[in-house]
Amino acid sequence: MKLPPMDWIEKAIRINSTTYQTNEDLVRFLVPLLTDSGLKVEEQKVTENGVIFKNLIAFSHDLDTPDLLALNTHLDTVDAGSPEQWTKTGGDPFKATRVRDRIYGLGSADVKLDFLCKIWACRLARPWKRPFALIGTYGEERGLVGVQHLFKTKKIKPKYALVGEPSNLELIYAHKGHLIFTVSIPCKPEGKGIPTSQKKWRGLSAHSSTPDLGDNALLKGLTDIFKRGYGVVSLQAGTNFNKIPDSCEATLISGQNSTAKLIFSFLQFLEELKRQFKQRKDPRFSPSYTCLSLNMAASFHDRIEFTFDVRTLPDVDQSRLEKKIRDEITKLGAKVTGVTSDASLKGQKNSRFLVLASQSLKQCGVKPVLKTKATSTEAAIYQANGASAIVFGPGISVGNAHRPNEYNSLKQMEVATKFYSTLLKTQGGTL
Repeated sequence: MKLPPMDWIEKAIRINSTTYQTNEDLVRFLVPLLTDSGLKVEEQKVTENGVIFKNLIAFSHDLDTPDLLALNTHLDTVDAGSPEQWTKTGGDPFKATRVRDRIYGLGSADVKLDFLCKIWACRLARPWKRPFALIGTYGEERGLVGVQHLFKTKKIKPKYALVGEPSNLELIYAHKGHLIFTVSIPCKPEGKGIPTSQKKWRGLSAHSSTPDLGDNALLKGLTDIFKRGYGVVSLQAGTNFNKIPDSCEATLISGQNSTAKLIFSFLQFLEELKRQFKQRKDPRFSPSYTCLSLNMAASFHDRIEFTFDVRTLPDVDQSRLEKKIRDEITKLGAKVTGVTSDASLKGQKNSRFLVLASQSLKQCGVKPVLKTKATSTEAAIYQANGASAIVFGPGISVGNAHRPNEYNSLKQMEVATKFYSTLLKTQGGTL
């Protein structure tokens, strides 16, 4: 067979590995597939707030072998969102559903099935001609935490890294950076005794790197609130910092209160930032500018916390931008309570690794296309730790990942599997 077995695909999609839930069941399913392929396997166990997560490391040679090639794929997914929007899978996002060339299901493109392609490629490529490690990470969808833990423990130091993300079989040599901000806005006990009302808004989720492809329910709700002059008592929207919220709920009172006024000032500041970002463009990327997306809101007894992210062009000084945003939000009377920063991937089109990957893709009958990516990925972490890194995978990202009815292409999975096996058949010294 040129593809991983269908029962592998169905089981991998069926296992819930959303990013804040344990991935133990998925790792338990994958380990025998790896050992049966002839690989040595190690697990890195991490416990966060009582929840167990694991990095999975399968390798052909010792991990300190020179010229080691890392084939990396994250095993977590974003949350599924509203089940009723998964019309292609009968309302069940965890049911792998085949429709002609497509496999629908959460994680089909982003990015669990890529890991299965790599396991199958390992079997097809035996006997291997180069040292490699197949790595499955946890927590990519909440700040690349798994791969960062991998390097903190100094378990591995690859010279080359092929990082799995849906790239439409294009070779991604550079991508944007990522800043994630959490902002706290005080919620004063105003309007006690005043009647409240509940209101909901619906939208359409999308990846926050391409916010214009979604319909942001949080922005829709806030716009409606300000237009009608309501006061805000509580607000709830979104489930992931990197995903456009598809629903928003609010408890409101008549007459704008101080909380609503401060939220409005905060939103105006974000809109001004967006305007400034659009003035500086890099035509290699789509969107061609640094973009910003407001993705979450959560109410507590004394505050409302908002989360927004910024996808920075590679030449943006993230430290300077972070300071600017902190200072301006403080001036408004709000507070930045958390910032996460992920570096951009600053690749070169003429790197040895990219040249070899291009040659290997040609052998698979595919014309190499070199592209950039609007998202941040684990490739930047590998680069920061000395590896030459490329992003590659089957499936479409834009308009597909982080949305209902996510799908992958069986044909693209077949090509990716052949590409991985071709790389593993190359001599180590050729890189």
